[in-house]
Amino acid sequence: MFAYSLGVALIGKKQDNNIENVDPNSLGLHPDNPRQGDIGAIVTSIENNGWFGTLVAQRTTRQVLAGNHRLQAAIALDMETVPVYWVDVDDAEAKRILLADNRVSDLATWDDTVLVSLLESLANNDALLGSGYDGDDLDALLYDAQLNDSSLGNLLDDIPTPAERADVIEAAGIRSIIMPFPMETYNAVVALLAQARTDLKVDTNADVLEKLLRERQ
Repeated sequence: MFAYSLGVALIGKKQDNNIENVDPNSLGLHPDNPRQGDIGAIVTSIENNGWFGTLVAQRTTRQVLAGNHRLQAAIALDMETVPVYWVDVDDAEAKRILLADNRVSDLATWDDTVLVSLLESLANNDALLGSGYDGDDLDALLYDAQLNDSSLGNLLDDIPTPAERADVIEAAGIRSIIMPFPMETYNAVVALLAQARTDLKVDTNADVLEKLLRERQ
């Protein structure tokens, strides 16, 4: 899953004429950004929801402080311009903004009950695409809720061996296939899967895999 950053408010700093539409290729990624984003998911969101929010960039360096991954998505989509909020800060202040933009979202928590309800309302209208979630995410949340709200959760906690744990998971009718990808290809694969779900008119990555495999038979 992923979240857009809408910028950082600079308390006590008066800023004039800060917002400008600029060529994304004229901006730079901050070299010290520690966050690894899902570019494919952001591309899918922009394609389905349009662009919202602004990038935040240091005026003197033209390096992005908030929205590095949205910048990469904009370039991937060949967008002509993106809105930028320029800040006049020194390098130390720039790094604090960079960290804060990433960290403050980490400190938030989720109300899983509300999240599941929201996702179900979208899934029922085939509107999950572009939300950052897919049917597999919803299934996982529902399964976790089942574990937390039923005796199955307590049973899993008491299982001493992998074999016994597998029996309980099998009884729940769920199986997972884990497919690791190198970092350099992961985002591209995520984007391809999102496009495949749209092209094949299916809800989950599992549906994509099954349909493609059956077509090869």
